[in-house]
Amino acid sequence: MANDAVGAGLAAAAAIIEPRRPYDDLRFEELARAYNYQLTSDNKRVFARLVIKECQGRPSPVRVLDVGCGRGIGRRPEYQWAIRSHADEFWGLDPDPTRAPTDGLFDRHEHAMMETADLPTNYFDLSYSFMVMEHVADPEQFMQAMMNCLNPGGVYLFITPNKRHYFTRTAAALHALHLDEAVLRMIKRGDVEEYHYPIQYRFNDERCIDACARQIGFEKPEYAYVESEGPRGYFPGPLRLIYHVLSLKRKIIQHPGSLAGLICRMTKPR
Repeated sequence: MANDAVGAGLAAAAAIIEPRRPYDDLRFEELARAYNYQLTSDNKRVFARLVIKECQGRPSPVRVLDVGCGRGIGRRPEYQWAIRSHADEFWGLDPDPTRAPTDGLFDRHEHAMMETADLPTNYFDLSYSFMVMEHVADPEQFMQAMMNCLNPGGVYLFITPNKRHYFTRTAAALHALHLDEAVLRMIKRGDVEEYHYPIQYRFNDERCIDACARQIGFEKPEYAYVESEGPRGYFPGPLRLIYHVLSLKRKIIQHPGSLAGLICRMTKPR
C-alpha cells in the first residue's frame, strides 16, 4: 500500500510541477532581479520549483524539512511529492494534531511547532515553509530553532504575504480592528478556518527579517517578489473593478517590492 501511494504521488507531481508561464522556471537569483507581475502561473508551482532547485544544487545526501506541511503546499500535496523525489530525507512538521501526514510522503513527521519540535542539530540542508511566517507569533524563537537544525551552509526558504502589498496592508488593519474574520466571512461565505490560521504579520518585510537575521546570526537575507493574479478572489461582483484598476497600476508602475508574495532565502554561515 505504501509503495502504491508513493507511485501515485510521484505521478501526480510530474504533471503539476511543469512550468506554465515564462518565469515559472527561473532560479531564485533571476526572480530577484526581475519584475514578476503576472509572469508566473502560480505561487505554489514557482515556490516548489525553487525548493527543487535548492535540492539539485547540493551534494547528496540532501535532507529537507517542510515546516507547516499541513495538507500540502497550498493544500496540494502533489507539490510535496515533487520535492520528495529530489530529497534523500524528507521530514514534515505541522502543529495541527488533527492533520495526519500523507501516506508514504515523509520519512519522519512530527506534530509540533518549529519552536518546540524535537529536531536534530546541524542536520538539514534545506528547510522551507509556504505561507507560514505570517502566523508566527515569536519570529526570534522560530528562527533560533531554525538556525539550530540547519547544517552550516543550510538554507531556509519561505514565501509569505508581502507587508507592502495593498491587500496585506488592508488585512493587517482589519486584524488590528478585530474585523478580519467578519470581512472574510462576508467575502468567502464559508468556513474561515479553511483559509487561514490567526495572522500575526511580524515577519513579512525586509526590515524585520534583516534585523532578526543579524540577531540570530544568519547571512544577509535575499529577496524575490512575485504576483500571478493577486487577490482576485477577494474582489467579488462589483468589487472586481477595483481589482482591475489596481492591476493596471501594477503594470504601469513596476515596483517589484510591492508585489503580493515575498520569497526570502536565508543561509546559515558555514
